[in-house]
Amino acid sequence: MKKITFVICLALLCLVTFTSAQAVTNISEFGRSPFHKPPLTTAEELVAMVDGKQAEIRKGFAMAGREELAEPFITQIRTTDIQVVQYPKGTYMPWMFYKKNGIGTVRVAKDVTWTNEEPFPGFTFDVEHGDSIVTFVIPLACGNVALMSERPKPVAPPPNQAPTCAMTVTPTKAFCGEPITIDAGGSADSDGSISKMIVEVVAPDGTVVSREEIGEGALSTQMAMPCGDNTIRVTVVDNEGVEATSPQCLTAVQGVDRFRPIADVGFFRQFDPGTYLFGRVGGEYRLTDQFSILGLVGVAPHVDGNDGETAILIDVLGEYTFGSRYYVDFGVGGWLTDGDSDLETEDSQLDLILGMGARIFGEPEEFNTSLFIEVRSAFDELDELREVGRFGAGLRFRF
Repeated sequence: MKKITFVICLALLCLVTFTSAQAVTNISEFGRSPFHKPPLTTAEELVAMVDGKQAEIRKGFAMAGREELAEPFITQIRTTDIQVVQYPKGTYMPWMFYKKNGIGTVRVAKDVTWTNEEPFPGFTFDVEHGDSIVTFVIPLACGNVALMSERPKPVAPPPNQAPTCAMTVTPTKAFCGEPITIDAGGSADSDGSISKMIVEVVAPDGTVVSREEIGEGALSTQMAMPCGDNTIRVTVVDNEGVEATSPQCLTAVQGVDRFRPIADVGFFRQFDPGTYLFGRVGGEYRLTDQFSILGLVGVAPHVDGNDGETAILIDVLGEYTFGSRYYVDFGVGGWLTDGDSDLETEDSQLDLILGMGARIFGEPEEFNTSLFIEVRSAFDELDELREVGRFGAGLRFRF
């Protein structure tokens, strides 16, 4: 009984050893069991072989357990890049199908290794299937179809996303040439970084007045406020050169000129009595939004009354604006005449001037008109203001 058991175990061991040995195929020569005769020499001959043996090729793939690769192999052989490669000793192929002695049915050899010292030439090409790229080898000498390798199809990176643009301008109204800050720090790039920003000043008619590139990833800069009504437009550029702007990167700005021409017309009443018309021209220089200096020259012709003479006016006024519409004036002025210097109503003098007014037409930064009242008197005659002081009213035009 023990002897029988030993014999059975030995037989099983031999069977396992034989099966394992059969699972490995070492090849040192191609051509004795070709899938195709005669040997292949060109890629065109390879394509013709596949076209003429489609049924046997499908059977070979089925026997290799990769039936799903048959159709891609047969169809893509016409378009794939076929190259001839020299394969050295030790080249391993997971499987290969062939015909024994070149005749009969298709057979499959597993775990094939080339053992010859000399390399063998073979056609090689890739076939795509699903998410994989499968590489095949066809030895020229026999036309056998062998699997070389299989790898995942490379995943293409997602397309670059444009950056998003956001910015603030501070302040949006300033005197021409004053520095303003453009801050695009709220911009972002979801799949990279912002390499630079482009700052443009756009006129109302769409003309680009100026353009500046701010590089090295800087997203904040200062620039001089342009004169007039314009738009600041920012464009951000990501690390791949894609540009983007947005409504959030468009800001209207107003550059105010510090100097503007002005003109006054009106009349003065002197209770001594005397009546004068007057006209003055000059300019306004704004120090701030509320404070400005007015320089005016003009003439005040004497038109009625027993006292007084026509005078030349040279006035310098400080003006304070409040409530966007109203203002008060204070300053000094020259009242220059060729009248009798001994008469207070006719002599030349340096006046103290006080006034106030209100804008009645137009917008602050456009042509506008205001109505004002004004009192002026010589410094040494303030105690006689009621008799020899001059009280007036007029219209002021700002251009």
